[in-house]
Amino acid sequence: MRSRLVPVTEISRTLLESWVDKTRKPFVTSEGAYVPVRDGYPSTHLLPTRRRSGRGYQKLGDVVIVHGHFPSQEEILEISNREHPRGIYWISGHEGVIRNPQVTLLCGSGGEVTHRESGITYHLNVEQVMFSQGNREEKSRIAGLIRSGELVSDMFAGIGYFSLGMARAGAQVHAIEINPISFRYLCQNIEVNHLIGLVSAENGDCRDLLSGCYDRIHMGHFEAISFLPHALCHIHVGTVLHVHMLGDRSGDIAVEIKAAGLQAEITVKNVKKVGPRLWHMVADVVIV
Repeated sequence: MRSRLVPVTEISRTLLESWVDKTRKPFVTSEGAYVPVRDGYPSTHLLPTRRRSGRGYQKLGDVVIVHGHFPSQEEILEISNREHPRGIYWISGHEGVIRNPQVTLLCGSGGEVTHRESGITYHLNVEQVMFSQGNREEKSRIAGLIRSGELVSDMFAGIGYFSLGMARAGAQVHAIEINPISFRYLCQNIEVNHLIGLVSAENGDCRDLLSGCYDRIHMGHFEAISFLPHALCHIHVGTVLHVHMLGDRSGDIAVEIKAAGLQAEITVKNVKKVGPRLWHMVADVVIV
């Protein structure tokens, strides 16, 4: 967590400052309060993400999401007493091309939520579309790579997970999403974040809707490698592709690059752990 150290007596005043990331809580120690810093603002300290004992979960707006095995009643009660959410969901996975969540409402009420992250507002319905908070650092990393005026394609835009951050960083984003429900939220999120004119959204299959050449192509889907032949028809020397995958499949990417008669520099990074000895990874592919 990027933070600034301030005296404990200054917390109330400090939390009113524009640089504070209000989606995270300050960490108070005997040294003072480590206040989380928004993207784009300088920080003085980098703290590891705090861990607590008990069942892990994600807080999304005013609801809580639990992944993994089905939670016990004791775990549900512990989460409820800690967070006091409107509702608690168990999501066992996502299925199909449109990544429909397999979701159960465990207690409370569901419906639409409004979630704030890194200065971006996301509207969504947890029961209808996916949202992974584990990609937060990767969203910030990608936004930090953007050069003003870049033409970017986000081939699997969803509700705007990466598109919105790239647009805020100065890109012109062509956001493509096949799921009509996700697309509706994408359009809503473009509007509420005042990004009309910076994000052009289309509903349909990205293989059919890619057009022209892009400076950067974001491919945020675990089956992205199978879409590479289509993406490679829309690149130029210097284009950067961000190819998401389960495990290190850089060898498969290299095969596709060679088959297209191209050369590229490939760098692989971890995004998050998704299972025993299995990582969500991304390959940064620079066409040379």
